[in-house]
Amino acid sequence: MIGPPAGGEDRRRRAQVAVSASVFVLLFTALLIIMLPNAWAVLAGVVFGGAGAAATYGTMSGMAQSSQRRTRLLSDDQSSLRESLAELESTIRSRAEKLPPSTQGQLRMMVVGLEEIVDRWSTLERLPEQQDAVRRTITRHLPRTLELFLELPDSAKPTHAGEFKEQIGLLAEAVAKTRDTVVAKNLQALRTNRWLLEESLTDPDEKLFRDHGL
Repeated sequence: MIGPPAGGEDRRRRAQVAVSASVFVLLFTALLIIMLPNAWAVLAGVVFGGAGAAATYGTMSGMAQSSQRRTRLLSDDQSSLRESLAELESTIRSRAEKLPPSTQGQLRMMVVGLEEIVDRWSTLERLPEQQDAVRRTITRHLPRTLELFLELPDSAKPTHAGEFKEQIGLLAEAVAKTRDTVVAKNLQALRTNRWLLEESLTDPDEKLFRDHGL
């Protein structure tokens, strides 16, 4: 795992020290003014100011570490999803002759749209249900939809091509709509957009080709 740039880490630490020092000076000065001419004013100012500075530094360090953990998790999630999308793209390309021609363009555009959503993954951090919908679309729904159709005997594919095209069309529309709202960073539209979520949470084994016992 590649960590943050050394220069960025140094700047962060210098900022923490600078803010902590400012807190120390502020608290020390305030207590000194309040307690003078008490002989203990300087010592009390040092203790109180030091405690405030230490608390400030600790809080800022904790926030920075938490941010770094979120960034690492976000990066790991994106990497995993990109790998899954690469596998999907490879399947679509290598098995193209087994897929209805009218769906091939939709499938490729769907993968491109999902890649753009994953590239902007942080936009969906405040909408975990949408992240889950996209994740399940990439890792389960779309792969399973392809798998169910590709596993059919070639002689049976024409019979089920219409249903397959319908499912791909619905999913492609959902992905395109979600991609547009993510690119526009329109979170309110994402909250009210149930297309992708509803499609992704539907079990393909229950929905696809259910009338044919597959």
